[in-house]
Amino acid sequence: MSKTPDQVSSSILATLSSTIPTLSCEMGTPERKIIDACAEAISEAYIDQYLVGSLLDIDTKSGLELEQFVGIFGFGRLQGKPASGVVRVSLNIATTQDTSFPLNTQFYTQPGLAGTNSTLYYASTQAVIITAGNLAADIPVQCTTVGTVGNVPPGSVSYTGSAIGGSSCTNLAAMTGGVDTETDAELRQRFKDTLLRNVTGTADFYEALCQQNTNVTRVVVFGPTNLYQTQIAVPSTTLTLSVNQDVKYAWPTMESVFIDLGQESETFYSPVYDYAFSGGTSPTFSRNSTGALSAGDIVDLEFQYTTRSSRNDPINGITNKVDIFVDGINPYTVTEQTVVTSAALSSTSSDALYTGNFERVGDPGLPTAGNRFMRLGNTPLVSFPSTIVVGSNTYVRGTHYFVLQDTTLLRGTQLENSGIEFTVAGPANGTELTLQYVYNQVPEVLNALISSSKQVTTDVLVHQGDFTYIQPCLNIEYDRSYSVATVNAQIVTRLQQYFAQLPFGAPIKLVNIMMFVQQTPGVVDTTITSSTDNPTNYGIQIFDNSADTVPAVIETSDFKLKDNQLANYQGVLITRVATP
Repeated sequence: MSKTPDQVSSSILATLSSTIPTLSCEMGTPERKIIDACAEAISEAYIDQYLVGSLLDIDTKSGLELEQFVGIFGFGRLQGKPASGVVRVSLNIATTQDTSFPLNTQFYTQPGLAGTNSTLYYASTQAVIITAGNLAADIPVQCTTVGTVGNVPPGSVSYTGSAIGGSSCTNLAAMTGGVDTETDAELRQRFKDTLLRNVTGTADFYEALCQQNTNVTRVVVFGPTNLYQTQIAVPSTTLTLSVNQDVKYAWPTMESVFIDLGQESETFYSPVYDYAFSGGTSPTFSRNSTGALSAGDIVDLEFQYTTRSSRNDPINGITNKVDIFVDGINPYTVTEQTVVTSAALSSTSSDALYTGNFERVGDPGLPTAGNRFMRLGNTPLVSFPSTIVVGSNTYVRGTHYFVLQDTTLLRGTQLENSGIEFTVAGPANGTELTLQYVYNQVPEVLNALISSSKQVTTDVLVHQGDFTYIQPCLNIEYDRSYSVATVNAQIVTRLQQYFAQLPFGAPIKLVNIMMFVQQTPGVVDTTITSSTDNPTNYGIQIFDNSADTVPAVIETSDFKLKDNQLANYQGVLITRVATP
């Protein structure tokens, strides 16, 4: 706080009156003139200090002033990003000539269907051709409206601006990646978190590098060690920690146990006298009966661990891997010419083509040992056609072939071993195929960028995040004075925004979902639909793939996503409840 010259003079005079009481400091004396001159200089210094502090205080800045300040250090506000995805265009009758869809072909939603009262438009980002004899093609598209509003569920984009006789279109999977423009609070926090910390090889460096890609918003970096934070109730003897979903290996002697961090009552407990922590693949916490901890005490526990999403394997001495997971998807259509081989899926776990290393995408059941496997050259996959045409033969997905997704630690990368599982009824060995499908370019592009700037001896690999598609089932009680359709559209918008801001590995709290919905104007009350209310549509429905129609899991209580998982909005099922 600044002081006036009179305040400074008074403070000096008060001090001198007690230290040198005989000194005359009356007005007009040389001593008083010296005191007043010094007081003036000190007061000006207070003002200068205040002004400098104000100029450098980021918490006092907003809007354009904030952008100008962070721009000095090479930062800028992250602009909103449009949602993207794939639209499948289908013909009722195969044409005898190629059907082209040029760049910027328009597709759009029915008004109100996508959570907004206006129509959302999606423009193709690539020219695509349905070749003669084929019935469908997958076209990469991007929403023309920036923000989370474009993150619509499957089946929302059902109209095309380039009508072709007997054609229809739809998005089989949810549109993803739409992000609203960074707020002042988010920009301030990102500046504080990353300023002067983006040194080559650090997690902040890799995160900043990935976010330079226009398709990437959320990034998480896993090295050999990461910090696990949790709270536990102190056991009477020993507690085996329930962390196996994420913890591959807990590092011993790298933990902290404490309470009231940052407060006057802050207390750290001793691993010698109060407790014992055992690391490894199944970490445990034991209480020392003679120590300061009592059974039932709630304490904070932090320890270093290697996540199950990491390629590191501390037990076998592998600790040089860095795995980066991003949310960005840049769908790109490729045409690949290949030949059906005799390579077969195996039931032997040590085999590279072990059936347990794959899962079928969009089809029920597990891969079958003995079926032939053909790896695709461009991964990770975004979409694959429902038919393969070879001359006069048409092979149907789900009957003649299945699409397989790699489930190993290479999943979501350009190195993943994803491809086609051909049944006995599929094309014969040696058959030449021309395949047109869509893959995600983001991991490939970022890997090329990072390979030129990573540290020597470090193995860095970029993965597409493992998306988990979530559909809440809600009972809604409406205010009688509001339009139900309008309120439902606003509920969709709020849920889109909620899921778009969740980080990797986020805890999903039912109370948070209900709170976001409850804050919607026109909502009197909301609850999660129970199995008693509706035996089919209840709880929080979770889909492994956006194109799935049957949920893989239904959660009725709070749960946590895996470290490499991101929540995506899949839609909402609303049941209207009568107002008492």
